[in-house]
Amino acid sequence: MLSTFKIKNFKSIVDAQINFAFDEGKAPNGYKESSMLTFLEPKKKCRYVPCFAVYGANASGKTNIIRALSTFKILITNRIENLYMPNKLNSKFNTTFFELSFFVRAKKYTYGLEYNEQSIVHEYLKCDESKIYEIHQQCADFSGIVQKSYTAQRMEEVLNIECRDVNKLQKITFLNRLATNYSGLSEQVADVYKEILFNIEIYPFNSMPFSFGLDKLAASSADNFADIKRAFLKITELLQKLDIDIKRMDLERNVQKIPNPAGMSVISKDDIYSYHSDINGNDVIFNFMEESEGTQVLAGLLGLFLSALEGGKVLIIDELERSLHPLLLIEIIKLFKDKRYNKSSAQLIFTAHNTDILDRDLLRLSEIAIVRKTLSQGTTVRKISSFEGIRNVTNFRKQYLNGAFSGIPHAYI
Repeated sequence: MLSTFKIKNFKSIVDAQINFAFDEGKAPNGYKESSMLTFLEPKKKCRYVPCFAVYGANASGKTNIIRALSTFKILITNRIENLYMPNKLNSKFNTTFFELSFFVRAKKYTYGLEYNEQSIVHEYLKCDESKIYEIHQQCADFSGIVQKSYTAQRMEEVLNIECRDVNKLQKITFLNRLATNYSGLSEQVADVYKEILFNIEIYPFNSMPFSFGLDKLAASSADNFADIKRAFLKITELLQKLDIDIKRMDLERNVQKIPNPAGMSVISKDDIYSYHSDINGNDVIFNFMEESEGTQVLAGLLGLFLSALEGGKVLIIDELERSLHPLLLIEIIKLFKDKRYNKSSAQLIFTAHNTDILDRDLLRLSEIAIVRKTLSQGTTVRKISSFEGIRNVTNFRKQYLNGAFSGIPHAYI
């Protein structure tokens, strides 16, 4: 689960920090007996929120927070070319900096990355504040990973040969090279890379086809139809519980194996059908693509949600409410707050404009952040829990729309 994310000099963001901690002091009475999750606790006295909603006016920078996380993840797995996107209106910094802190099996890791248009200038990895490695331009410290067979000199060779170009500019993260080419060298490095690559899922666009969510939940090859069918039933059963007017659904998956130089590629095509009752009570079959856009969006999201909940993943989505009725939005967010579903400490992080969920006793004050933007400070992020005199019994929606937290447009026509 995520602990904090720091961003400097990325698009509209000058210098911002997003803190996912449960920072309301003492836990509320009866939280252990409650059916709803108050917080996640990866280790004793370390408490973090299961949901995190980001609100703000249009063009305030909400989406840039999601893009920053996405760019950070891309940087780890790819070369840095075309990924330098500094703030064009405020030249306070001449590099971009990201730092992500997160938990893996009760250990807190912090991974930092600083870069400019030409190269990575600073990279480091820590575990519970102990340094694993640090590279600052031409200086490197590998004290946390060196072994008899892999000395500091050998690590320097890996860095120079596999991460730097002929001009000694670092183009690829050391984390990437260690985790992919030397996976047995450090269990900690391997854990960090896997966590970022596979357990932090970022969707800058809320538009996932049913089949995409289906494959995520099945977590299996496209031709393993038994797993696909089980995942399909989980999604459709939950879809019906959400009062969608579908009687039942069927899935037909056509799989083709196509040879390629690396072996065989598996390509699948799904035909999904939904059944409704006509005025006489008879079944009428529909292609699922004939269903409303909202129903299609919901079905795609449910596959992602259930996959994240079962795998204890971090799910990050921009504009979660797209095409969803407010009451459906509330119910799917509840999946991450409900102890029956969220048994593996999954987190949901999302941006939204719909304020109905602020008025439903759903999110706590640690789970709501307000984004605003000024020329001097760029995009800033402030949690409601940091405002004076705000309690969980307060009507967040009314106060937000009245401008108590800022982060709203002041339009006049």
